[in-house]
Amino acid sequence: MDLRDQWNRLLPHAQPLGDDLLARYAEQHRHYHDQRHLTEVLETIDDLAEYADDADTVRLAAWFHDAIYDPQADPGENEEVSAQLAELELAAYGVEAARVEEIGRLVRLTAKHDCAPDDRNGAVLCDADLRILSLPQHRYDEYAAGIRQEYGHIADRDFARGRMTFLQGLSETRLYATPRGHEEWEPPARDNLTREVGSLGPRAARPIGGLIPIIYFGAALGSVVASSVLLGRGLGAAAKWPADPTDAGGFPVWAPIAGTAVAAALTCAWFRRTQQRLVSVPAVVFAVVGVVAIGLCWWRWPAAQPGAAMSERWPYLMLASVALVLAGALLALARRLRLAPPYAQAPPRWLGVGATAICGALLAWVVVSAGEPFVQARLETANTVSTTTTIEPTQLPVQLDGTLAWSREVPATGAITGTAGGVAELRSDGVVMSDAATGQIRWRYSRADVQDAASGGAKGLLVSADTRTIAAHLPHSAYREPAGIDLPTYAVLDAVSGKVLTEVHTDGTALAVDENQLLVAEGNYVVAHGVSSPTHWRAQVRCNVTQGELIGDQAVVVDACAGNSAVVRGLDLKTGAQRWEVDLGARIDLSAELDPSTWVGDLVAVPDTREVSGLIWTGAAGGTLYQWSVDVGEGRIIWTTPVPGTPRPRLGSSSCDAQLAATHASLVLVTCRTGNDPGQPQTYDVSSSSPADGTPQWHHLLQVPPKLQQPEYPRNGFGLLPDGRVVTLMPQPNGSCSPVMIGTTGVQPRPILPSVNAQPVAKSEEVTCNKPAVTVAAARPVFSDGTRLFALN
Repeated sequence: MDLRDQWNRLLPHAQPLGDDLLARYAEQHRHYHDQRHLTEVLETIDDLAEYADDADTVRLAAWFHDAIYDPQADPGENEEVSAQLAELELAAYGVEAARVEEIGRLVRLTAKHDCAPDDRNGAVLCDADLRILSLPQHRYDEYAAGIRQEYGHIADRDFARGRMTFLQGLSETRLYATPRGHEEWEPPARDNLTREVGSLGPRAARPIGGLIPIIYFGAALGSVVASSVLLGRGLGAAAKWPADPTDAGGFPVWAPIAGTAVAAALTCAWFRRTQQRLVSVPAVVFAVVGVVAIGLCWWRWPAAQPGAAMSERWPYLMLASVALVLAGALLALARRLRLAPPYAQAPPRWLGVGATAICGALLAWVVVSAGEPFVQARLETANTVSTTTTIEPTQLPVQLDGTLAWSREVPATGAITGTAGGVAELRSDGVVMSDAATGQIRWRYSRADVQDAASGGAKGLLVSADTRTIAAHLPHSAYREPAGIDLPTYAVLDAVSGKVLTEVHTDGTALAVDENQLLVAEGNYVVAHGVSSPTHWRAQVRCNVTQGELIGDQAVVVDACAGNSAVVRGLDLKTGAQRWEVDLGARIDLSAELDPSTWVGDLVAVPDTREVSGLIWTGAAGGTLYQWSVDVGEGRIIWTTPVPGTPRPRLGSSSCDAQLAATHASLVLVTCRTGNDPGQPQTYDVSSSSPADGTPQWHHLLQVPPKLQQPEYPRNGFGLLPDGRVVTLMPQPNGSCSPVMIGTTGVQPRPILPSVNAQPVAKSEEVTCNKPAVTVAAARPVFSDGTRLFALN
């Protein structure tokens, strides 16, 4: 049955309208949308008639669906004017209004072929219109050639771009709506579409171009997985510090499992190239959820509070939210690029899956790895309170007459030490610097995530030789430091201004500091961390390093092993290369089993010389302390001298940690004697010797009451004045606690005298000797009795 007979069967009283429509489909500019196309559409409707509610209505819509066809019209314009023609002509020929309205709707539907699931008439017409996509290759090629002829007014490059976009849009949706069309015609149609897309564009660029969306898609999946891992880290962390370790619920493994499952589902949707909403919708969901989560994290971001530090929970949750937004953006970009003609041709599946896996794994690793520095930076910023000053320390003359310069109650302090900026107090959470002349606080540095920094005693504060740089030890308990986050264990500060010069994380022990580097011992390694310079080196020596000093262009360290090995070494300060070494065993009998942490004592540099002096214990004569001196310019021992009767450090209640201090003209040693009975005063040796040859200058014995007999008392409780005298706090027979001056004239108690302008001292403000600590700042003795800090003229 030819087309005219088919029309007459549908509307026998409207033959002129049929003739007009046939004339329209025979127009010269039609090379595909012609009578042959109309015939194929009508034949397909006959095949699918069982699926339509009203097959004849669908046939009438088919006659009008391309009745007006202008290749230069805007998208959807041809379908609209064709629908209007159908509504006008059919109404004129007396077709019922409801049927006319349905035919107009069906014609408009062919603009996008997006019929609803329950639209049976629309499904049949759309499938019939797209039937050409599934026809044999030769017919499909004729169709493609006809389309190109109809769009001959468009340049080849522009046509290829537009045609590929159209075909790609078709291939990413369900092509046929009827059950028969979907089952029988879908596979050959997709093969034809893929083949035509492959024929468009420069062949050399196709494989590379097709990989571009794959790379972005893989990166999006990597961001999804990274976000799930970071979410798990955040949820597994304690909400705040300090906290009991049980507050952290542990890493929730369901989070990365869920993220990996979502990534796998997206991969299946992407490579099946069907139901692309499974790719598009998650992109929007990821972006929206990520933005909302960022807002929640920002709103709930905890403020720094004294004694309660922010944990890693919120930084990890913030980073997980950002990663989710990134995943949404990358997924949307990949989806958009896939529709662009230059990138539309998909590479071989094995190549696409491989590129997705590699890009996803790489970006997931990068994002998760970058999370730790990000979290570390946020924790350091949120948990650090640091103030600085531009005001120079007060300079007042010191009369050394014993008058009280100032007094101030303070929390229980650890070590105190004199610096160019004043008196540095090591507190439980950081450092406070007070003006030596007035007692006013000049600056402070504290960290809420630090616990018991003051417990380190005198070793918790290191001061450079010029006293302008200090390093404070910032210990963390095991459960307060998050896994993978290297919170600083040392802060290097400018003593005058309070400026943070650097913060260093190390598991070792700091030995010395100056404005250029922090010297750290890590077992038998010596590490130099740059402060104001990028210098960083790591040198290995034979034994464990226990002491070190920075002098000139060298780092002088002492390393000792169990047995008879104790070596002083000079290391180049720029490279860590060894310049010289001196074996102390060649001059001192070290036959006793050595424990470097207790047998090797202080190491000090003599100001304005090339000489370092140190201490070492041996087992000779029941315990002998040796003092030695080395010329670091020539790398040789200058002298050694014994101090008999000194117990090994940390060996019983009668032992102590000797203190060695140096001025330009003297080496002052404070240590204890053996043999005191429990509960009785202990004898301390306080002596001075010449740095040049060890010749004694003066020597005095000091009776220390039982309440002060602590191993760290010689180190914490004595201060060295610039003139070589030693000062300490000592209980007096009358029950008071007053400074004691030790020097060439002997041991002299110096009661504290009130200054002329000072108010009378209240009973509650009287000095006690419960926990004395002494230092010298700006030539002024400064004391702490555990509850107050005070200074004398």
